Amino acid sequence: MIAKRALSTLIPPKIVSVKNLGAAPNSKRISNVVSFYKTLPQGSAPVVKPSGVIGRYKAKFFDGDNASGKPLLHLAGFILVMGYTIEYLTHLRHHKEH
Repeated sequence: MIAKRALSTLIPPKIVSVKNLGAAPNSKRISNVVSFYKTLPQGSAPVVKPSGVIGRYKAKFFDGDNASGKPLLHLAGFILVMGYTIEYLTHLRHHKEH
């Protein structure tokens, strides 16, 4: 129900009909609506090149046909390296105190 209501806002209203095209009271409003819809871009959106480290990483592993499970392996490796680093540094700090 909510999705149907949300999608209905994307569809242009049917305010221009054959009966209303020649009507004088609505002609200004209709011409404004027609000019608005004429200015909207048509066709598919241009492809944007990713920028930055995160954008390139997302384009390489998440977008389109390139989607894979490698980011999960990268996350696991990062957690292992960071955990080992933290444990190593706290272990050294512990030995300095004794």
